[in-house]
Amino acid sequence: MQEPALIAAAELYYRDQLSQQEIAQRLGGSRSTVSRMLQLARDEGIVHIEIRRPSSQEGLAEALRSALGLRRVVVVPASTRSGLQVLVAPALAEIARLELAPGDGLAVSWGSTIAEIARSPHFPRLHGVRLIPAVAAFDEMDGRFQTNELARLIATTSGADVSFLHSPAMPSPRLRRTLLSDEETKRRLGLWDRLSAALVGIGPPTTEVETAPAHVLAAQGDLARAAGDVVSRYFDIHGRPVPFENEKLLLGLSRDQLRNTGTVVGVAAGPGKGRSIVGASRAGLVHVVVTDATTAEAALECFERSDQRETAGPR
Repeated sequence: MQEPALIAAAELYYRDQLSQQEIAQRLGGSRSTVSRMLQLARDEGIVHIEIRRPSSQEGLAEALRSALGLRRVVVVPASTRSGLQVLVAPALAEIARLELAPGDGLAVSWGSTIAEIARSPHFPRLHGVRLIPAVAAFDEMDGRFQTNELARLIATTSGADVSFLHSPAMPSPRLRRTLLSDEETKRRLGLWDRLSAALVGIGPPTTEVETAPAHVLAAQGDLARAAGDVVSRYFDIHGRPVPFENEKLLLGLSRDQLRNTGTVVGVAAGPGKGRSIVGASRAGLVHVVVTDATTAEAALECFERSDQRETAGPR
């Protein structure tokens, strides 16, 4: 039996969760033939079945969830080979868990991980969901920060209804006043006040970034003590705001709007992001965190150290 046919049957059964009868109807054969194809796919190594006992990731996830008071934490094994890709499937699963309905609002932010997720062809179906960038970024050259484009990619795959924001993240005072007086722009920004969900990246301390939106690079001096950010709303390790000059001009979700969103799913992995996860959680800017084991361990260590210092108090 030809390998392409075995691969097709295996994908329909294991990936798409079709029954053997449904596969037989799809491929034009009998159920017994499909059963033989699946067995042959296993025998020839096309399909590898692995039974895993509950891993230490589950215990790590629960420890981090409990420490930071989050609704849910998902921890995946760290992978140096696949990088940020390991976060894509679990992040999409968290969006699917929300069961967003037509009329619900979903905001999406920016960053390397969010860009990986936006490019996934497996985004959950979101027909009728109102998708909007969590921050404007009309003039960003780096594709990882072009929120309109990231929202467009998600809408194309998911079927969501997208509302673009045609503005830079940091408009001039005059442009900001003009935008806020425009009825269509006000209607779109009004979605931020009644979001059912948001998918956001949890950014690292600015001392550890090589590329970032222009306003972040310009404000690195103000942000030297920041542990990280969500949608350019910076915080320290204790969750306290770390503002930067002219932050009031930022056209992005406010801290209160993030806190009032139904569910904010934050994704983060990498050096330095343990502190970022702790600060974002303490600030109340995320409700669910998706990360890898190495970053989760770093977050727990940062939490314990900062908690000990806070308990000890000044000397």
